[in-house]
Amino acid sequence: MSIDGRWEIVLSSPIGEQKGELTITTTASGFTGSMVQDGTTLEITDGRVDGDKISWSVAVTSPMKLTLKSTATVSGDTMTGKAKPGIMPGMSFTGTRLA
Repeated sequence: MSIDGRWEIVLSSPIGEQKGELTITTTASGFTGSMVQDGTTLEITDGRVDGDKISWSVAVTSPMKLTLKSTATVSGDTMTGKAKPGIMPGMSFTGTRLA
């Protein structure tokens, strides 16, 4: 199953839906890419693939410094998952492949 491409992500946060874009490129050991939200690009680190499950981290610097750790299940052109910002509770998200 390929996870490569651009994905529109919709995160359900305490302040309402937050939209962003995730770009994924698989590698021999997992995947790399970036996440763009509100005009800020964050590089993916620790991208891992295990069957239909993926996980990754991004270092957020604004409005506060934290590591956002995400996990998702991919099925064709959709994904569902959770994003956990630092010590705060996790938030659910959905994703749709754009290209």
